[in-house]
Amino acid sequence: MPRTDRLPRRRLDPEQRRAAILDAAREAFAAAPYAAVSVAGIATAAASSEALVHRYFTSKSGLYQAVVAESIDELLTRQVAADTALGSRAAVRLRLATSIEVYLEVISNSPVGWAAPLRDPHHDVPAAAELRARARDRYVELLRGILGLAPAPARDHALYGYLGFLDAACLSWVALGCPPEQRGALVAMAVAALAGALDATGTPHALA
Repeated sequence: MPRTDRLPRRRLDPEQRRAAILDAAREAFAAAPYAAVSVAGIATAAASSEALVHRYFTSKSGLYQAVVAESIDELLTRQVAADTALGSRAAVRLRLATSIEVYLEVISNSPVGWAAPLRDPHHDVPAAAELRARARDRYVELLRGILGLAPAPARDHALYGYLGFLDAACLSWVALGCPPEQRGALVAMAVAALAGALDATGTPHALA
């Protein structure tokens, strides 16, 4: 007797099927921590099957890695676009503040999924953690470019420390429900944190 408990699947070409699964996974991981998301749930949301999810992404961790990689690329693209829109003569402080504002907007759209690996790093997917580490290195390079700074240990400590401060402050903000009225103060604090860290190194900088 044929089974009747399976959900009907839409006929999609491979790229469309992969995109549908990725879309469903993005929504699932944005709404819940990694451990709370199931392949079965993603497959159902994508009108697909668990077998197809594994065919396209090998495993749940592989699917999560793809979502993280896409999220990092999207954030960088949005920040570059916002920076370009400011024009070449924009003040460094404004450029930095604008990049932070884009980051806060991204976080506010998926606070649970964004915060989960920071709150519980021991349960993060190693490959995804490596992607985030490489993205952090890339952000330090971008910050050097914005600030006109050459690589140097003390200055790099300040740049990495700023990124750590920003994420810690955003975690506190997320815990309060991402209140929009606090965004301005959060941006100002982050900019001041970087300026203060660079002051401590004795480095002249454009945020002074």
